[in-house]
Amino acid sequence: MTISISFKDKIAVVTGAAGGLGESLVYKLAEAECAGIIINDINKSNAEQKAKKNENAKTKTFVVLADVSTAKGAKSVIDAAEKKWGKLDILVNNAGVCYRGNIWDESEKQFDKTIKVNLYSTFFCMKYASILMKKQKYGTIVNIGSTAGITGGTMGPSYAASKGGIIALSKHAARTLGKDGIRVNCIAPGYIETEMLHSVFENKKVREERWATIPLGRSAKPEEIANAVIFLLSDQASYILGDVLLVSGGRTS
Repeated sequence: MTISISFKDKIAVVTGAAGGLGESLVYKLAEAECAGIIINDINKSNAEQKAKKNENAKTKTFVVLADVSTAKGAKSVIDAAEKKWGKLDILVNNAGVCYRGNIWDESEKQFDKTIKVNLYSTFFCMKYASILMKKQKYGTIVNIGSTAGITGGTMGPSYAASKGGIIALSKHAARTLGKDGIRVNCIAPGYIETEMLHSVFENKKVREERWATIPLGRSAKPEEIANAVIFLLSDQASYILGDVLLVSGGRTS
C-alpha cells in the first residue's frame, strides 16, 4: 500500500508565513498540490516573494498583510479566504515572536507583545476560521506550540507562558469543535534553525551546550517540523484530535 498526502482542492491559511517554519509549511502545502494558500505576514516584501516562489499550475497563492494578534487582523485573513475561494479547509497558526531573558529582566511591554502575537493570534484565527469550517462540517487546524510550553524552556517567561497557553487552547478547541468535524492539534517543537534562534546558535559555546541536551545532537531543520505539521493536517491523521505532537529530537524524552 502506498501512503501519500495530497491537499488537492484544499484551501489553507498559514500565519507568519514569510520565513522560517512558515515558509517551509507553504512549500510543503504547495508540494502536496494544495489548491489555494493564503500567506499571512506583516512583512510585505518577504510575503510576496514567498507567494511568487510557491505558486504553480496547481497551487494559487494570495498574500494578506495583517496583524493577526488583533481580532480585526485575524478576521481579515479568514474573510479573505472565504471571499476568494468560498471556503477554508486548513489553518496553521504559526505567527510568533520570542524575547530571550528571564523573569527579572523581561519588560511588561515584551511580555504583553509575546502573549498577543503568539497566543491572541491563535485564539482569534481559530475563532473566525471555525465559524467558516462549521458550515462545511470539515476543517483541520494545527497550532504551533513549543516544548517550552511543557517544560518552561530556556528562552523567556512570556514565550513559555504563551506556548503553554497555545497547548491548553488547542485542547479546549479540540473538545469544542471535534463534533463539527474540525480537528485541532498542536505541534511542540524543540529548537529549530530559524531566524528567531539565530542569536542563540551563532555562539558556538551556547550552541554546543544546547545541543548536548538533545539526544539527536542537533536542532531541527524547518522542513522537519513542517513534515510533522503536514501529517497532522492530512487525512492520514483523521483520528488524531486534541493531541500535542512533540518534535524535539528526543529532548523531552
